[in-house]
Formats: sequence, C-alpha cells, structure tokens
Amino acid sequence: MMSRVCAGPAQLDGALERAWAYLFAQADQQFAEVRHEMIFSRAAGFTGFIEKQSSDVFPRATLANLLLDIAGLVRSAELQAPLRAIARREAEYIARAKVLDRAGGWSYFPELPELPPDADSLAAALSLFVRIAPEYVELCREPVELVLANASADGSFETWIVAPTDTPSDRARMRWAIQNCWGTGADLDVLAHLYYALWLWEPARYGEAIRRGASKLIEMQQPNGAWRATWYTGPAYGTGLSVRLLREIGMGDDARVRAYRFLLDTQREDGSWGEHSSMPLQTALSLAAMSDAGPGPSSIEMRLGTTAIRGMQLADGSWGASPWIQMEIGRAVGKIVRVATYQSATLTTAFCLRALLLGT
Repeated sequence: MMSRVCAGPAQLDGALERAWAYLFAQADQQFAEVRHEMIFSRAAGFTGFIEKQSSDVFPRATLANLLLDIAGLVRSAELQAPLRAIARREAEYIARAKVLDRAGGWSYFPELPELPPDADSLAAALSLFVRIAPEYVELCREPVELVLANASADGSFETWIVAPTDTPSDRARMRWAIQNCWGTGADLDVLAHLYYALWLWEPARYGEAIRRGASKLIEMQQPNGAWRATWYTGPAYGTGLSVRLLREIGMGDDARVRAYRFLLDTQREDGSWGEHSSMPLQTALSLAAMSDAGPGPSSIEMRLGTTAIRGMQLADGSWGASPWIQMEIGRAVGKIVRVATYQSATLTTAFCLRALLLGT
C-alpha cells in the first residue's frame, strides 16, 4: 500500500500531517473518489454505448501534478519520494489512457464519441510527463502540433482538437456537439494551461508561440484584474493559471500587479476567499495565484489565508469538496439553462495542502 512508504509526516505540523495521511489513503484506493460521472442521453443526440459516461483521467493528471508541486515545496527527500512515486504511477495511467481512435490525444470522457480530445487534458498530461515521466512526452507531439497549426495569429486556439485524419463519421459527431453543446472560441484557462506545459517542455522550440499566447492572455484580463475561466468555477483558477505562465516566462508584470490587487480586494475578512461564502478550494487557489502574482509567501494576506484554510480542515484531514470544473449547459447556443459542476474532496485537499505549504 502506498501509505506505508510515507515515512516523513512527523516532520510536518498537525494540519499538514492529517492532509498528507488523507491523500495517501486515497492513493491506496487508486483515487477512486475523483471519478466524474455524467449522463449524456441518446434523446439529446449523443451516441455513446452507455448514457452514463465516467472518467478520471483529467482529475488524476491534475492531482499528480499537484503532488509534484507539494513534493517540491516540502524539500525533504524523505517526504518527496512517496509523492513522486505516486505521480509516476499516475503518469503511466495517463499514458495508457490516450485515445487511440482519434489523433487529438486525451478526451475528458473518452468513451463519448461526441466529445473531442481537448487541449486542457493535453496540457495536464504533457506537464505530468515532462515532470516525472519524460519517456511519454512524445505521445503529446502530434496533438500539440495539431493545436498550434490551427492557432490564430494572436496565439489563441480552439479548445477542441478535431484532426483531419479522424474518420469522417467521428469528425461529424464531434463538430455537431461543438456547435450545439460545447461551444467554440478560445478559453483563457486552456490557453494558459497548454502554453505553460509547452514552456516546461521545449521553451526554445515553442517560445514564440508561447509569448504570442501570453500577450493574448494579457488582453483577456478583466478590468478588475481577474481572469475568469470558461471551464472552472470562480475567478481564482483562471487567474492563477494566467499569472503562473506570465511569471514563468517573464512577461506581464503590470498584469500580475492588477491580479494581485484583485486578490487583495476579494479576500474576505477572515482571510478566506469565495464569491458567496468562504470556500476552501477558492481560498487555496487564490493563495496560489497570490504567490505567483505578488511579493511572496511572507505577506500578511498569505498568512491570513493559510489560517483560514486550517480552520476549514475536517477531522479526517480532508477539506470538503468545493465546485471546481463547471459546464454551462446551453452556452454553445447562447442560452445557458443550468451549470453542471464537478467537485472532489481529494483534489480540494491537494490544492489546500499545496496552499498551506506555499504560505509557510
């Protein structure tokens, strides 16, 4: 069992140790809690073999990247080793999950014919491979080239990857769903995610494209300093992805200052964040964004935020699942009828643990 290789939590304080133990217990269960299920009915035009689609590929790729972030923050080799071992295992799982019948790489629900592979899932896989399993990175080459070949001059690109080599019937199903269900256009969260992954991978080869994309991201910043993602709840995730990329490549200092001021302005009196109430995930994401946008972890606001996160931790070491991914049903046709969300206690806990380490 993975948790038995965890020899180092005694070096952590109580809140961190409990979170650490919770995540290792979830690892022992192959992160079953992160699995996402949705119904795509035949009556609505979908043609999946079953109507209930289920997948854990994107959540597990994201989680593995978070575990590598945490490993880098704890610094101790004794603490890093089990985290890297789990991330390595997850990378092997993600590599096996690449779709074989379409050229675009990874699809959020791979068994749903109408859902194309997407650049967000590609970014999560590529980042993970670069960081812990470089022998798999070439799995990403064709999808990356497909995305960039269809990018606009300003660096923006479509989230969905539909390849000319996909079968005509597959292309027809995917294009029908893009127009009627998923929507078109550049999504800033996906731009920031993939360009960051490309910077990790081959900055010299893709540097010009990355800088064009970063310039486009700066244009997409809202007047209040935030970047609001298409596919994620609240402003913190899109803002965090954007300032991380800008910091890494050394662009957009003014944009990062505006983002930092936005985060200061939206921090609640108790140190937390959340648009309607204190939310552990929004607090953790905001602290990560603040760390990349501002002067660093020593600020008073960072310390207030980590105190707030500690206060929201549950007895089992986790933090309650907070909405993370969102899908605006009806967005593609210009009439949003409801917003479907996905949340996971395991992912929320990993984001919160990273935030605590960033703030210490």
